[in-house]
Amino acid sequence: MIDEIKEHWNGVSDSQWYRSLRSSEKIDALFAEPERAFHPEVMRQIRTHTPVLKDLRVLLPSSGDNHAVFAFALMGAVVTSADISERQLENAEKIAKERGLDIRFVCDDTMTLSNIGDDTYDLVYTSNGTLSWINDIESMYRNFARVLKKGGMLIQYDIHPFTRPFSCEAYKAPQIVKSYHDVLPHLHWRIQDLLNAQVRAGFMVTELAELPAVDASFWYTYQELQTKTEQELKNINDPKENPMAALPAWIAFVSKKQ
Repeated sequence: MIDEIKEHWNGVSDSQWYRSLRSSEKIDALFAEPERAFHPEVMRQIRTHTPVLKDLRVLLPSSGDNHAVFAFALMGAVVTSADISERQLENAEKIAKERGLDIRFVCDDTMTLSNIGDDTYDLVYTSNGTLSWINDIESMYRNFARVLKKGGMLIQYDIHPFTRPFSCEAYKAPQIVKSYHDVLPHLHWRIQDLLNAQVRAGFMVTELAELPAVDASFWYTYQELQTKTEQELKNINDPKENPMAALPAWIAFVSKKQ
């Protein structure tokens, strides 16, 4: 499965969608305002629980498009970007070098972090889309705890499990496609799975936030968004117009290594 995931993301990294995420316009905007890499509420969590980012040692497993990696570096942190995809890291490292950012890039499996040392980091941060690729969350959390210093923080931002039973079609009545408890084979972890695995790994959950979508990209793919008009996207996050918006779109955990 790891080889399949690596092959998938090595291919996706050069897709039209991912090239758009690395466009000069997107990167310029990110460098002008690093906070835009985060949901506003997640940015508040980061500021609250790690108020001093300068020289903070931050690890980002499953770093993906690396927007959060660049943002942490721009805000003064000492950053390591880890991802299973060599191509994702190559594309991100090219931007970092062109823009003068000193970032360590490591090809690694988020569930093992075999190339990351023990008790090394002050903060581990994972962004949206990570959990649906993880087939062993127990190992993932144990290794997050291993690489964190005592008292280190874990912040995770991902799709809310409550959306998983539904087809999530914008402006349509919710259609149930699976049970909330049908975790496998699609790796749709429940809240209880995520919380219990963190506790068993030695984390104390200090804050949990359930968050709305902030724009239409939650509801449509990149290709679909290219065809939508402003009128078609109007009030997309209003539950009166879009019934699925009544559910939280995102979930964010803040946890501390004991």
